[in-house]
Amino acid sequence: MTTTKSQNADDMEARKGDHIRLCLDDDSQADYSVFQKYRLPYVALPEMTLDEVDARYELCGKTLSMPLIIASMTGGSEHGRTINTNLAKAAEACGVAMGVGSQRIGLEKQDAKDTFKLVRKYAPNACIIANMGAVQLNYGHSVESYRAVVDMVQADALYLHLNPLQEALQPGGDTDFRSLLPRIEELVHKIPVPIFVKEVGHGISGEVARQLFEVGVQAVDVAGVGGTSYAWVEAERLHNAAFADWFKDVGIATDEAVKAAVKAKKHESQLVIASGGIRSPVDALKARALGANLFSAAVPFLRPAIESTEAVTRTILDWQQGLKIAMFASGVADWQAAHHLSTKNE
Repeated sequence: MTTTKSQNADDMEARKGDHIRLCLDDDSQADYSVFQKYRLPYVALPEMTLDEVDARYELCGKTLSMPLIIASMTGGSEHGRTINTNLAKAAEACGVAMGVGSQRIGLEKQDAKDTFKLVRKYAPNACIIANMGAVQLNYGHSVESYRAVVDMVQADALYLHLNPLQEALQPGGDTDFRSLLPRIEELVHKIPVPIFVKEVGHGISGEVARQLFEVGVQAVDVAGVGGTSYAWVEAERLHNAAFADWFKDVGIATDEAVKAAVKAKKHESQLVIASGGIRSPVDALKARALGANLFSAAVPFLRPAIESTEAVTRTILDWQQGLKIAMFASGVADWQAAHHLSTKNE
């Protein structure tokens, strides 16, 4: 049975503004890095030149300069318009992928829709990933809604986000998560682009990853504990210090989620995306050594996106060069081979 309760567009727009503000608060971030306990091998005689290192990656038929997806962040507000413009221009210039924030508000408000449509305008060749909550399948949205958000940004893939903890902490949150798996399977067969599924900061277990891969989901983005805590963000919006403390670190750590999702894959063509605490290209290479195919990060690019396109571009170029240096120092010449790196767990 479809549940009809959902938030109105004005509430969503206010919430998106709150999310941007709170995600920039250092307290929204984990107090530790889940990747600190791993060390990459250091090869003093790499038998290559730095120029030989190749970090390129093929995603949705497009060549990325490195396997980075700028994580889904925002849209639907004037602040989101600026951020998406700067991110899109930089993604296009640097050849990386970009996810957009949840587009449900874009189905209801034309001015909000425009803050998403501009992404393809400024990034005509980039790999762009649309985004909408899977739970909206239980709140009056059909396959047509998901086709519409794909069309809105002429997307190369579609993220369905799973966020039960966030919704439970959100005033008026959408918490009917019943019977979603067969509805996700329907989208896999009816949406004309690959379906990716992601969490929003609290992780995806190996069992859930297995279920998703079995119904044909192309990629699982684990979005584990270790980065921005949307439980903390929503608790702060409630001004509930107890909830912020209780739920901030609830979930599955990113490194554990990556390893479990890799084991859950049904086919080699299916992808695992590491996100949640990827704070540097060194973390990204560690995630690859744990089995991830790609990596995604938000806050490292959100701060410069508020400033300018040039600031985002500089940040991406630093990550590109940093990743190549990390690979060079570890003795691997290409991203695919980095899967065979050993990581020492401290």
